[in-house]
Amino acid sequence: MAQIERLDLRKAETAEELWLLQHAAYRVEAELIGVADLPPLKDTIATLQAAEEIFWGFRDEEGELVGVLATEHPKADEAVISRMMVHPSQFRRGIAGRLLGFVLEAAPPSTAWEVTAEERNLPAIALYQRFGFREAGRFRPRADIVMIRMIRAATKT
Repeated sequence: MAQIERLDLRKAETAEELWLLQHAAYRVEAELIGVADLPPLKDTIATLQAAEEIFWGFRDEEGELVGVLATEHPKADEAVISRMMVHPSQFRRGIAGRLLGFVLEAAPPSTAWEVTAEERNLPAIALYQRFGFREAGRFRPRADIVMIRMIRAATKT
């Protein structure tokens, strides 16, 4: 049975699984947007293990890590989706939506969310929009990349 779990990157095997998944997924995004050296492709197992993000993994029926969503929590009522990846062999199977739904549902309704997506990554933008994220601005971290900042307001309680 497929499941979502919090990943413990202190375990070398888990960190390696994440690294392999991240490189497979972000190579496809790099090709999609025409930018070969995306920052996530520069990560190493050590940099992933040192990351302060919370990583949530989606394992398929065989126990393989096929999707990951990472969050950061700069304040008690704010959260940032810092990474979202699905193995290319598992695209269009609803894994990203299940991860996103799980994380949003688990957070208190008073949490405001933020995420960024490269403007040419239309599948990611559409996914975030389906979950209530709206564009809040654009910026260029470098000349060949335009990021869209998207926010999802907290629910008033």
